[in-house]
Amino acid sequence: MPISFWAGIATAQTAPRPSSDIVVTARRADSARNEQKQAPNLVNIQPAETIAKYPDVNAAEALSRIPGVALSIDTGEGRFVNIRGLDGNLNGATFGGVVLLNTQPGGTYFNATGRAVEFDTVPIGAIDRIVVTKTGMPDHDAEGLGGSIELSPRTAIGRNKLFVEATFGGGLETRQKTGLYRDEIVLGGPLGGTNAQGKPVLSFVLTQFLYNDRRSFDDIEAAYADNQPTTPDKAFAGLELRKYAYNRKRFGYSGELDFTPDDESRVYFRTSMAGYNESAQRNRLEIDGLDTVVPDPANSNGFIAPDASTVKTLRHYDETHRNIVAQLGGDHKFVGARFDWFAAFSQASYRKHYDYNTTFDGPAGLTLAYDNTTDPDYPAFRVVSGASITDSANYTLKKIGNAPESDRDREWSAAANLAVPLNLGTDDEFKVGVKVRFRHKVATPLGTTFVYTGTPKGLGDFSTDQTVNDFYGRYAIGALLDPTKIETFLAANASGGGQPGAAPPLFDDNEDVISGYGQYKATFGDLGILAGLRVEQTRAVYRGTRTVTDANGADISTPASRSKTYTNLFPTVQLRYSLAPDLVARGTWSTGIARPGFFQTIQSLSVDVGGGTVSTGNPNLRPITGNNFDLSLEYYLPGNGVLSVGVFDKEFRNYIVARTLRGTYPGITGIATISTYSNVSGARARGIEAALDYKFSGLPGLLSGFGVEANGSYVDSSARIRDGEATVALPGTFKYTANGALFFEKYGLQMRLSGQYESAVLFGVGGSRATDIFQDKRFTLDFNGSYKVTPRVSLYANAKNLTNAPLRFYEGAGNRPIQREYYNLSLEGGIKISL
Repeated sequence: MPISFWAGIATAQTAPRPSSDIVVTARRADSARNEQKQAPNLVNIQPAETIAKYPDVNAAEALSRIPGVALSIDTGEGRFVNIRGLDGNLNGATFGGVVLLNTQPGGTYFNATGRAVEFDTVPIGAIDRIVVTKTGMPDHDAEGLGGSIELSPRTAIGRNKLFVEATFGGGLETRQKTGLYRDEIVLGGPLGGTNAQGKPVLSFVLTQFLYNDRRSFDDIEAAYADNQPTTPDKAFAGLELRKYAYNRKRFGYSGELDFTPDDESRVYFRTSMAGYNESAQRNRLEIDGLDTVVPDPANSNGFIAPDASTVKTLRHYDETHRNIVAQLGGDHKFVGARFDWFAAFSQASYRKHYDYNTTFDGPAGLTLAYDNTTDPDYPAFRVVSGASITDSANYTLKKIGNAPESDRDREWSAAANLAVPLNLGTDDEFKVGVKVRFRHKVATPLGTTFVYTGTPKGLGDFSTDQTVNDFYGRYAIGALLDPTKIETFLAANASGGGQPGAAPPLFDDNEDVISGYGQYKATFGDLGILAGLRVEQTRAVYRGTRTVTDANGADISTPASRSKTYTNLFPTVQLRYSLAPDLVARGTWSTGIARPGFFQTIQSLSVDVGGGTVSTGNPNLRPITGNNFDLSLEYYLPGNGVLSVGVFDKEFRNYIVARTLRGTYPGITGIATISTYSNVSGARARGIEAALDYKFSGLPGLLSGFGVEANGSYVDSSARIRDGEATVALPGTFKYTANGALFFEKYGLQMRLSGQYESAVLFGVGGSRATDIFQDKRFTLDFNGSYKVTPRVSLYANAKNLTNAPLRFYEGAGNRPIQREYYNLSLEGGIKISL
């Protein structure tokens, strides 16, 4: 479709734009590749046409196809992304130039800082293109040590008539034979008359997206005793068999209205609301007391636990994640200069409407034999003596808890930029700008606990008719619990023991950023240069509640607040050299920041005087800053192909790590165990990135339809995360990532077999290397195919996770798994219509 200069304004401040004198008439894929080639900085651009060639549902999954981007999944679906291996909490994200925020601060991966954007809240139908910026410029927000992500919204600029694009599909989650459904509609085009240049004065676009599925799976989780040499290395502290059933309903609605009275001016308004509602049930059989063991005389790999006990629980909840963006902006040309501006509102919210946790005490005093060495992923166990652990009659109601939560992250922002030519070089431009951001983030847990003290109630009074004897095809966990029966019982009996209460906010923080910059870019022969400086001042207020549990077990809570202001400078020099018309070399020095996470600076303090433990954030943390050095070589092949290779070195100051300290603490007698966060020096990440995208169009006949896409990255990172130990890889930093696709595109047929690989990565920092938590390596294989029945109608088919790759975590070593989830294959088919 034709794209004018104004299409580039959709990515104001976050992506390079074509010259204002050029009207691009090629397909968006052509435009994206040329824009990437001509950019003064290092970027990867993925247009909507390319995104649609993969079986991806949300922005996280689409992003993971881009060089250097790794995917983190949850419940079988992509959620967070890392750039060049770095934790998503350390990177930036925008939608149409407006900062995207985090919906659930307690749900972020790796450092759990509450900053990483959940890209599963953004449907691919709302995205016109993706821009991953790896070397930031002064007119970008400085957030993004690994890089920053711009999701450009759909636009109708360049369209001369009304258009409709629609997708309707359905499918199957094969593990539990549950269904899925998709519909996506895009409507847009001109409104009213044309301007003096014959272009529409008004244009609009509206999008609607819906994707529902019911994914169910089994999960084995374990905790190890970790008190060697008292107990053997593999001794369990507890074992859990969890059966999950999810119903997720994704939604997205967006729109844009553009007013272009002439080629010199444009004003736009856009808005978007996207997210998902999820209800889930988790039935769990928990076996405790497995850490007091003796060798099993019948099995050299086994243990006997003489005093085991059981619990059965049901957790059922309903929650909504939602991102809202609204933006008013404009771009105006006068006397060779360009002025652009916007004012925006962004909000991310997480509302857990209810979260019921029901517990039934089961048989105790069991003698249980188990073997988690022969097959660590599927530990074998049996009850040697004691009551049946699957008989509902042996379980009695203990308590029902409800833990709703309401979190909100809200930001108002405004920016203005002025660019003027200085005529010192070809297409040169001096640009200055200012931006203000006012952010308010609140996390408020709400809760009610009901301890039942009436006539004993057995599990059978709350069970369904389904008894599970084939958990993972090899375990029996007994009857499943019915959430409706539990809620009915609670409504009738809660007055007899409920402990209602709305806890004070976990945190209630403000973070305001005021920034300004100046930059100059120009071309001198074959050399392009961009240099400039950005200044950002951060003003933060951290609020929370300090709770001390005294020696008698009483909680004493007091509010706390702390203010902090700091200013940072972000210089950059970025060079681009055309060695040949299609061969580009780059050398850059850029800088960036990752502000401390909201859970890292949290004012909330928990002190257990009797237990001698302290858990607290550290409001004195300094932000992480980085110096980034890049060298790259890009060869642009015919047919939008590219071959590239690059090296990078990221040197960090004040990297933030979790700390467990031993020392004195006021009010605690003796030595206290203090869990907190601190800055460390000497952290870095260095690596290599390579990519190939090529269609064999020069080959004869059928062979000309084949092509290959492949990219990979290697990151060598290090930091000293614990005193007295050697350096280790940064938490959340993947050492190896790779993507590859073989495709065929000819005769109206498109087929693509795509694979992704990610190496094991440090997920959570423990007290020692032996208790660190790792996310295991993962390789997935997907298929997407479509056939154009007519110029306006296509049929498509998707198959995801052909390898049945699990989400697997282990403690210390791969033979100590603590979680493993298999999702099996997802199948989808449908129709796409373009009018």
